Amino acid sequence: MFRDENEKAARRSAEAKAKTEARRRLEDSTLESNISTPGSRAERSPSDALVCRSRGQLIPIPRITAPLSTPLEDQGLRFFVNRFVSRIATRPDGSLEVGRLPPSPHFGAINIDRSSRDAVISVGLAALSNVNNDRALRILSREKHAIVIKAVRKVVENPSQANPHKAFHLIVMLSLYEMVSCAPNQLDSWIVHLDGAAALLKQSTFRLSLMTLNHRAHLQFYFVSIVKYFAKRVVTPDLLNWSPDVIQYAPPDISPGVGLVDILIRFTKFDVRLHHEKNDAKAAVDSACSFEDELREWETHLPTYWSFTVEEYSTYEYTFHGQYHVYKNMWVAKILNHYRWARLLVNETIVSLISRMVRPTANEVIQRQRALDTIASMATEICTGAASQEATFEQGVTEESRIPLLNGTFMLLFPLGVAGGAAGTPDDVHEWVVGTLERIGCTMGIRRALEMIPQVKKSNMKWKLDQKLWNSRHENNTS
Repeated sequence: MFRDENEKAARRSAEAKAKTEARRRLEDSTLESNISTPGSRAERSPSDALVCRSRGQLIPIPRITAPLSTPLEDQGLRFFVNRFVSRIATRPDGSLEVGRLPPSPHFGAINIDRSSRDAVISVGLAALSNVNNDRALRILSREKHAIVIKAVRKVVENPSQANPHKAFHLIVMLSLYEMVSCAPNQLDSWIVHLDGAAALLKQSTFRLSLMTLNHRAHLQFYFVSIVKYFAKRVVTPDLLNWSPDVIQYAPPDISPGVGLVDILIRFTKFDVRLHHEKNDAKAAVDSACSFEDELREWETHLPTYWSFTVEEYSTYEYTFHGQYHVYKNMWVAKILNHYRWARLLVNETIVSLISRMVRPTANEVIQRQRALDTIASMATEICTGAASQEATFEQGVTEESRIPLLNGTFMLLFPLGVAGGAAGTPDDVHEWVVGTLERIGCTMGIRRALEMIPQVKKSNMKWKLDQKLWNSRHENNTS
């Protein structure tokens, strides 16, 4: 259930760490990074960066080397905080201010619990080792990962004595580790640990603990389960047993998320029927269109404070062609991005169903083009809103209790993959997604981002071939 590929890591770790520390002491200099001492950020030189070639362009890749006195574990912890916890704020003039917002207060728990700390360090070391191609860091990350797996196994063996919240934290970190260490052709390896979480939820203690999560964490659990379905096309019991009543007494800022989860889970069940049952094409199109109508209606009823602005920025980093969204808070940004990929998938379903018709009517041809236009619009919105998921946090001040534990980089990968490879995605969106995945993989050490690129390119090429076939069959139809 919980994979352990690192039985030999502990034996090799001490030797590798000793060799690496000796090598570091012989080096004449170290490259600055934004995990080094305070104030060093302003002294960095552009020459202190490596580059990753992307479609003929050079992407800066900071080489991350902490001061020589910094233990390897601390390097991993600092890298994790710097890349996956720290944020970029928006100044009142719309420009971006890096690294001034504090981490979530909940993050301090890792200083109390050793297993939680090891889990965070394992992810940070693995990501840092990918960026620096450092074997010693990679070995130590595997050793820490093995320790976390043992801790989770103890939970599985004796769930009645376990702390459910700590267990879920460890499982989340195991999944993040799989994303960071993603091997070729194993894009969905992170799901293995979520399957383990699903098994734990069969225990009454853990099932009750889910009900005690705050509303946002509870909803995120369902969003992750939905993403998991579209990754593997396997429906989990938590989706089958969903009801809006599961989340009781939802406050106004949570209610839109509950409604969106409800639409998405019903669309998930519809998608299951499409793949496993014989369906009448026209009836299926009508059903898919009803989900599109529901999603558009959902957007019209959002609270006014969920509105956002589109800002211009002189540099293209963390923006889509110089543009990015500014939201009231990251929660709004996340929910709206879920909404966008949901509409994109619904409309892609409409395009797919109509494309398979032998003799679509004129109205169905128009409907297909309308769906393609919506896909292009949602894909563009996903990219423009990506800054708020990955880095740009918000304008103004947020209560500490509302600061999320992590920024949205990991959960951003799925909507980026959807946007970059969907039917009807414009070429500039596809190319931007590929470049962004390359940057995330190269600078943040998340291998899954790099491994997604061939799949995104393959999906984009398939769409273009399908469109050529459609055009050859229906060239006399007008849209």
